[in-house]
Amino acid sequence: MAQIENQAIEVIPTLLVGDNSFDADAIPFCTLCIEVDERRIRFCIVRDEKMECIWLEDYNFDVVLTQDEVFERLKKIFTGHLLWSSNHWKNVRVAINSHAFSLIPTLIFEKDSAPSYLEFALGHPVDKEERVLYHEIPLVHANNVFSIPKVWYDWMATHFESSDIAFYHLTSPLIIGALVSHAEHQELKMVSIYLEKGYFTLIITESQQLILCNRFKYSQPQELAYIVLFALNELNYLPEEMKVLCYGEVSPSSESFQELNKFFPNIEIGSGPTTLRYSTHCGDIPGHRYFGLFNTYLVSS
Repeated sequence: MAQIENQAIEVIPTLLVGDNSFDADAIPFCTLCIEVDERRIRFCIVRDEKMECIWLEDYNFDVVLTQDEVFERLKKIFTGHLLWSSNHWKNVRVAINSHAFSLIPTLIFEKDSAPSYLEFALGHPVDKEERVLYHEIPLVHANNVFSIPKVWYDWMATHFESSDIAFYHLTSPLIIGALVSHAEHQELKMVSIYLEKGYFTLIITESQQLILCNRFKYSQPQELAYIVLFALNELNYLPEEMKVLCYGEVSPSSESFQELNKFFPNIEIGSGPTTLRYSTHCGDIPGHRYFGLFNTYLVSS
């Protein structure tokens, strides 16, 4: 009964921008990037030849959905959309945004131990309905181990069986983006904060090397600032020596940004990856908000 009710819900994008000249003939020359979590499903299309983002759709949900509810919406969007329903994309990159991930140094990584790494990070066994995956991030000499609901994985792997499909944890594109931004800003020490509703991912880099990546839960802006300051203190970093870039669900007028601004004199809203081009239709998209989605393309480019 629940499944029927979910299918009856109309899934309408919160944001849709794109080049109307794009058609099915261009699909074999493009990469489809997908970001999925319990509150949103996002897509963007990148034309590989020019590394140009030409389309974006964002589906935000007012409440936290169950895995089954997310899955029903995924299927509805894919099967009902003229573009997404194609299985002939050149590449498909799927970023899973969840709490279940662990970065393991490549030197000690053993693929057969991937479930054990994740269980240690979670503090409990991986659910039997989850599939454990991993992929290497050469820039940080580590493998990112994570899990995805088996039904999501099986359905997407089958749906896009004619494409080169890869699955990542969202922290991987966030790390790639943070390191590239670090190089562009030419700072010694940087903090990258990717904010969501109730959670944030904290990435600290020094001399363009990853020092810390973790995801935290918070409820108030003061708690957010405390966690960031505590992490820096543990690393013997001073707030005034850090360049801070904020991404995700944040703006200069938001309470979270204003609270962080009290402690960090060198703070600003980040931007989308400059490695990508953006069509005129996508040029006005707030790049910091889709930092993870856009960098999903760059993990393998």
